[in-house]
Amino acid sequence: MPMTRFYALVVPGLERVAWRDIRAKLDNVKLIEEGRGRLLFDYPGAPRDLLFLRSVENVYILMKSIRGLSQSRKSLGAIFKQTVSADFQTASMMHKQAHRSKGKKRLTFRVDSNKLGRHNFRRVDAQKAVEKAIAGRYGWRLDLRNPILEVRIDLEEDTALLGLKLSSEIMRNRAYKVIHLPASLKPTVAYCMVLLSKPTSTDIFVDPMCGAGTIPIERALAGTYKKIVGGDVEESVIRAAKSNVDASRRSVDLALWNVSAIPLKDRSVDRIVCNLPFGKQMKTRVGNQKLYSNFFREASRIARPGARAVVLTSERELMGEIIRRYSSINMERHLRIDLLGLTAYIYVMNFR
Repeated sequence: MPMTRFYALVVPGLERVAWRDIRAKLDNVKLIEEGRGRLLFDYPGAPRDLLFLRSVENVYILMKSIRGLSQSRKSLGAIFKQTVSADFQTASMMHKQAHRSKGKKRLTFRVDSNKLGRHNFRRVDAQKAVEKAIAGRYGWRLDLRNPILEVRIDLEEDTALLGLKLSSEIMRNRAYKVIHLPASLKPTVAYCMVLLSKPTSTDIFVDPMCGAGTIPIERALAGTYKKIVGGDVEESVIRAAKSNVDASRRSVDLALWNVSAIPLKDRSVDRIVCNLPFGKQMKTRVGNQKLYSNFFREASRIARPGARAVVLTSERELMGEIIRRYSSINMERHLRIDLLGLTAYIYVMNFR
């Protein structure tokens, strides 16, 4: 089959993790370009294959890569012309096949836009140029609420990417997320954290503060395992997690516990993955000092020699301060990510 060029949007900072996942899932895929929060790649297989990637937020069919734009409003004309010359008819057929759509309904569309850099026009001006080009050439109806097709233009300084969205909202929001909690973790980030833990089929996997259950569920969906346990301190949170686990149709044990006294045996756990509370979101700085100390004390107790831990937090100084207390913990690496407007860090550790 001929190569088709796509681009995927990922949580900034997780590009390499996502690319390793894409390469593992798709045969003959070729990386063309890596940018902050974006991967551009060629793939010769069925576009439907891309709908099952769990590490990316959205996937687009690349329609045009526009270069040499200026800051002036003349760039709007260039964007219009490039959009008119793009083959949206073929791309719309690929979208239809990927989603196994039926019927011959008149296509509707919407254009989303993003702009970085200084230009003598607004983001919405570029958006309207694309809308006018598509409506004029294909006669498709603009529908801002519930379109069949979604087009995106990303304008950055003198370049622009024009794409047709292949994925649906389920890719990043997940069908199992029937109940959401405040500060609930993005499923794509949870999945990438699971990948960083290097899961195996014999894992006993624990999330000591599981919240809505996103991390344990993503682990269950990632592959075979021996046992997965998620715990939290509030009954209402465990009830929410149970609803999501039930919707996922996976086997995950849930327990009501306090992270200062996890009821698991010493040296019994292979993987610990957790989204620690951020001081800016859920706890105070003083409260986090105690909570993090309790978490690492219990994690060090229940972890087997050679076990791995992956934790997410924005509390960089506090993490460094606490981890220095434990000679049993080896810090392998950390990744800086951009998460809902916050700078956060994923720490990958192993236990001696």
